Amino acid sequence: MKTVDDIISKLGGNTAVARILGVGPSTISEMKRRDSIPVEHWPAFIKAAQSAGKDLTLERMVSITKAAKKRKRSSKRTEQRETTQ
Repeated sequence: MKTVDDIISKLGGNTAVARILGVGPSTISEMKRRDSIPVEHWPAFIKAAQSAGKDLTLERMVSITKAAKKRKRSSKRTEQRETTQ
């Protein structure tokens, strides 16, 4: 699992994850759109993944979050260059 989308897909998709967290599917869609899982939901994601036999740890969540932030920064720089050209 390398992205938020990967995690959600491996746990059964938006509706399944929404049930796990006790939130609406639109909340999960927003997590995917933002490429970010709020920290308060990490324990539930980790527990669900481990129950499903998936390798998801706190360290992996941190790594996924850092990678997402790096992608966002890179994307913003690209947008800024395109705007100034």
